[in-house]
Amino acid sequence: MSKLTSHIRTTVFAAIGVVALGAAPLYAKRVDLPQGAVTVDELYIVDCLLPGQVRQLGGNFTYLSARRPLRTTAKDCAIRGGEYVAFDRANYATALKVWLPAAKEGDVDAMNYVGEIYEQGLGVEPDYAMAAQWYRRAAEKGSSTAMINLGSLYEGGKGVAQDMTLAMNWYRKASGLEGATLEVVTDEQRSQREADAVELDRLRSEVDNLRQQLGKARASLSAREQELNHSKSALDQARASLAAAAADRQRASKAQAQIAELERKIADQQRDVESSRSETEDLLAKMGVAASDRGPAPPGTSPKIQVLAPKLVATRSGVLAAPLLAAVPTYQIVGRVYPAESIKALKINDRDMRASIDADGLFQVDIDIVGNDVPVEIQAITNDGLSAVQSFLITRERGPSSVAQKRITSKLFQRRMRNDLGNYYALVVGNDQYGAFPALSTAVADANAVSAQLRDRYGYKVSTLTNAGREVIIAKLAELTMAMTKNDNLLIYFAGHGQIDGSQRGYWIPVDGRSDDPSSWIGNDQISDYIGASAAKHVLVVADSCYSGTLSGNSIRPIPIDAKEEDLLFISRVKARTVITSGGLQPVLDDGGSGHSIFAHAFLTALKQTEGLSEGYRLFENLSELVGQRSAVARLPQRPQYSALRHAGHEGSEFFFLPKDA
Repeated sequence: MSKLTSHIRTTVFAAIGVVALGAAPLYAKRVDLPQGAVTVDELYIVDCLLPGQVRQLGGNFTYLSARRPLRTTAKDCAIRGGEYVAFDRANYATALKVWLPAAKEGDVDAMNYVGEIYEQGLGVEPDYAMAAQWYRRAAEKGSSTAMINLGSLYEGGKGVAQDMTLAMNWYRKASGLEGATLEVVTDEQRSQREADAVELDRLRSEVDNLRQQLGKARASLSAREQELNHSKSALDQARASLAAAAADRQRASKAQAQIAELERKIADQQRDVESSRSETEDLLAKMGVAASDRGPAPPGTSPKIQVLAPKLVATRSGVLAAPLLAAVPTYQIVGRVYPAESIKALKINDRDMRASIDADGLFQVDIDIVGNDVPVEIQAITNDGLSAVQSFLITRERGPSSVAQKRITSKLFQRRMRNDLGNYYALVVGNDQYGAFPALSTAVADANAVSAQLRDRYGYKVSTLTNAGREVIIAKLAELTMAMTKNDNLLIYFAGHGQIDGSQRGYWIPVDGRSDDPSSWIGNDQISDYIGASAAKHVLVVADSCYSGTLSGNSIRPIPIDAKEEDLLFISRVKARTVITSGGLQPVLDDGGSGHSIFAHAFLTALKQTEGLSEGYRLFENLSELVGQRSAVARLPQRPQYSALRHAGHEGSEFFFLPKDA
């Protein structure tokens, strides 16, 4: 197998949102944070308890209002005279002290956050039943974030009886589309798949028939060639007899007659041989075998491998694929290797199949089907040591047509959405050159290419950081997230190393991060804090990362493809906090995507192919197919994931993409 990677990224996007808060927009305050003006510790998000306000009732009576909780930076809390406990946010008692009084007084956002405190545990065992009670109280008062959180508990059966119907209803209610239905395979798609399955069976049957006919033709050709050779031998003997009997007229005449008869017989047999050879050539042509790949080959000929059945199709990722259209335990592959007479070894997924090659180089093998995508690698080695490799993927996808359905909206609506969506910003980080970790080969190139695509095609205002240290990343993250307004959108892209600690907490590793000091890393809970406190309408985190399966989040239900334009407009005005990660609990490839990581190459391709208005789920579907196919062929399956950021204020919307020239 050809090696597609020189490095494995150990990037992590794990357990994000461990202490994130679902604050309302009024809690997020625009803060100017020029780099170097404050320390990194002052930029962290804290649970701040502001002093009460002096209010006047009537002409002579004044009173002090209750203290108000909010989430903001430590610096901003201090400026506004608030109270907070530094570095003690992951503490059950401290968090409840800030938020429980407001929750008991009916503050909807405080109710939701108290539920998150109980769900997360924050230093103690989670109390899911209590979390469900507070989520329900907030959800009944209209909190979309609480509806999402409550639906998640029903989906997982935590603190409540597992009920997928109730979970789905809460998710739909949060999105504002209570009557919407989930997308399913259409009748047209089902009919097409059935037709493709019939076509595949027909093709396999045709190949089997051709193989049988070829075998018979080969046997007939061999028998006729033996007869021809026998006749030629008899002719040689007759000519020798004629020479010996030259003085005997009678014997000579008899020999000449025998020679004439043998010559006629040989001519007939020669025509039969040519007919058989022509029939064999026709059969090989029907099987798709090139003329140059027939007959004996001179020494030193490089081997060639041809898959005859099923037909391989090129996917959008450039990977060849064989469609798997039924739930079967095995899949038969029929192929041919040339030149058959000099093949020393034929390995199929590391199994030695040399004995299965017939005289024409044909072979067949049954591949066990485990999962949706099964890589197949065929390697042929000649006696001269020359080799060839043919790789493809047996997939349940339908090759080039298995792309996400595109959303169709009018140009007028797209202009309306562009104005309504507001401004788009991006923070793109790519780290290659580490001091205490192995260098990566593509992270900086990935970051630069993503930045260019977002800026040039989509009109983002992009901040790009390459080979950046901890303070630089945190300062820029704080500056962008806390400066967002309610009409802004923010995309955060990270490529680089990461780690998971013993508590399964994930960290981004800056280039100055020390391998033995987690305090020099950037915790994913810190990143989630900034996103949760931001007033931005939509935030999407894209992490080219390992072990992101530890990310706690709800799966995203797609907005129906036939949703009305007014429904899309309504949904777009709701908060979204979503994340696309490059894999689950496994390493991810650092290269293998034409100078980019496999994930980055797929992300860039999906961005280029997006036309008109599209949401994160549609883009994820496209890039997930590309990543899955390329990584499967590389024998290191990589499964991207798409989810909502838990406890970061997600209210059921989506992150929308709209090219500026659409």
